[in-house]
Parts: sequence; structure tokens; C-alpha cells
Amino acid sequence: MAVTNALTYAQAETNGAAVAEILANEITQALYDPSDLRSVCTRISYNPAGSDTMNVIQDVAPGAFAVSGENTTITPTAYTTTSFDIALVQYRRGYAAADLLPVSGSPVNIDRMVKNLMDGVAVTFTSIICDALPTFTAQVGSSGVALQVDDIYDGVFTLNSALNAGPYTCVLSPVQWNHFQSSLRSEAGSAHFLPATNETLASHGPGFRGSWMGVDFYVADAVDTSGGNDQGGIFTQGAIAYGLGNVSSMSGHIPASNLIVDAGELVVELDRTAADGASAVWATMIMGVSVADQSRGCEILSSAT
Repeated sequence: MAVTNALTYAQAETNGAAVAEILANEITQALYDPSDLRSVCTRISYNPAGSDTMNVIQDVAPGAFAVSGENTTITPTAYTTTSFDIALVQYRRGYAAADLLPVSGSPVNIDRMVKNLMDGVAVTFTSIICDALPTFTAQVGSSGVALQVDDIYDGVFTLNSALNAGPYTCVLSPVQWNHFQSSLRSEAGSAHFLPATNETLASHGPGFRGSWMGVDFYVADAVDTSGGNDQGGIFTQGAIAYGLGNVSSMSGHIPASNLIVDAGELVVELDRTAADGASAVWATMIMGVSVADQSRGCEILSSAT
């Protein structure tokens, strides 16, 4: 028996008996670069004493003793140190949600926004550290030319000539990394690239791609671009230093009921504005980055396309 006049989905949607879309239970993650470069930099403890800038002393290098002879007066060598500054700067980010959003049952809520802010700590660190790479005075590579294996060799030679013993860390943009891999394909010999494994990722952190010729490679999309060139870098431990302000000391200014996260390096607080019918969450971190020793690093300049 034929069935006619059945209610179709299109009719139900038109008549209000069905809706065009519903939200899925799951939320997928947008693709982003989680690279974290803190492990390859030196942290300097910040002890607040009335200034937002730390002056860090770099000790003089030991020297060989001189032949003096017997019963001979000699002049002492001047003990000459150098120093560098780390200026702390406040970094903030916030999200806000209108009151109707949670009432409607949206899975995008304040808790999800807080989690997103916490994930942004590593992104912030990496961005600021990458800003320091173009400030190295030594430079290898060429403007407007794709990165080659020879450029990495040049960087290693530059560091080695300055008495750096390694291990070396190389931070490249995604385009620089592609160019390096392309150039590496034509290389012959016993120097093989060792790709990252689960074990090495656990010890090196996100962004680590592997090792080659004693160089640990990281890829970060936060690498600066200027004049059509990407500005990566190769350096050793001690080249870049950073300091963190203890933002927990802000907690005295924040009502306890508004304090969502207090992690030392990060504070997340709730800002409720009833007059606007909205709630916001704000994350704050205070840090500074500086090139600690120019002899320990080298900029890698190459085409950004």
C-alpha cells in the first residue's frame, strides 16, 4: 500500500519540527604550532627588589697562568666581567562570553577558554624567544636564497670557531625546514638525519624534529620574517636567557573568588561585568628574554618562500 502525505524532513524544518543543524558532542582542535623552546634557553631567577629589569653578570673566562720566574714581581690581571639586562614585560590575553552562551548549552564555555589560555603559555614563550634570533650579530645564509645544508654547516663552523662545543640547537621556520630537507636529500655520506621519536619528543618538547650532525632541529612558525626572508637561528645553551616574574604576587589584588589559575608563571582571573551581561577570563604572565652571549649564537637568514 502506497504511503502518501508523509512528513518529510524538509517540511519538518520549514514547519519548526526539525532544525537545520545541531552541535556535535565533540569539539575538534584547530591546527596550531605548540613548539616550546624554554628547554633550550637559560632561565635566570628573578628576585624582585624594586625594579622590572635584572642586570645579569657574565663572569670572566679563566685564563692560562703566565711564567713568572723566581723572585719576580708580576702585575695581576684585571678581572673584567660583562653583563646583560633582562627587562620584564607584561603579556596578557583574554576571552569573553555573553550570558546567553552557557544558558543555551553551548560546549564553548569559560572552562574551555581557560584551558585555551593555559595552552598559550608555550606559544607566548616561543614567540618571544624567536624574536631574539635576529638580534644575533653573527649571520649565515643569504637573503632571497633558499636554505641549504651548507648554511647549517656554516652556522656550526661559526659557533665552533667561537669555542662552542655543542650540542647545538637550530630553530627554523616551516619554509626553512622544507628547504633544508630538500637540500639534505641530495647529500651523500655517513651523516644521517635522526628523526624525532616519542622518547626524544618527551625530553625535547613539542616542535623538535630530530638531529643531524650534532644539531637538534626545532621548527616554529613564530620565527620572524623581514624583507622576504625568514630569520631562524642556531645557538648553544647560554645564548638566550629569560626571566619570569612571579605573577602569584598579584593574587593580593585579585578577589579570591575570581582567581581561577595561580601557577606562579601564569595567573588566570575571572572578570564579571554584570552591566554588560558578560564574563571574561584574563591570563597574565610577566617575562623577559635577552641574548645573554653573542658568541653562542648565529642568525640563519634565508628566503621565506
